[in-house]
Amino acid sequence: MADEEALARPIGWWLKEADARLDAAFDRAVHDAGIDRRGWQVLSVVAVRPTARTTILAALSAFDSPEAVGSAVQELMTQGLVEDDSGMLRLTLDGARRHAELSPLVDAVRQKVRDALPQDDYTALVALLARLAEALEPVRPA
Repeated sequence: MADEEALARPIGWWLKEADARLDAAFDRAVHDAGIDRRGWQVLSVVAVRPTARTTILAALSAFDSPEAVGSAVQELMTQGLVEDDSGMLRLTLDGARRHAELSPLVDAVRQKVRDALPQDDYTALVALLARLAEALEPVRPA
C-alpha cells in the first residue's frame, strides 16, 4: 500500500483496524482449542505462576473489562484448565498441556507481526504510540 493510500484514513481508523486484526488473528490461532484471546491471555498469566484472580483482572484490564476477563477465567475453570487453589488460580495438568499445545500457534501470529514490523520499525511504532497516548487524557486509571 502506498503512503498516500494509508494517509487517506485517520490514525484512529488504523489503530482500531490493527487492534481488530490482531485480536482476530489470535482468536483464529486458538479457536479450535475452544479458547479465545482472553482465555489465552489468562492461561499465559497463570502458566508463569499461580496468580490471584484480582491480579489477573488488573493485568488484563487494558484489554477488556473485568467482567469479560472474569468470564474468561470462569470458562477456563469450567473446561478444567484452571483451578482455584486457596485463592490462587493455577493451571491444571490439562491446562498446562493445552498451554503447551497453543504456544506454537500463538508464536506463529507473533512471528507474522515481527515479519511485518522489523525490530527498528516495531520500536519506533511503540515509541510513537506511547507518545500519542501520553499526549491524551487516560481513559482509565493507570
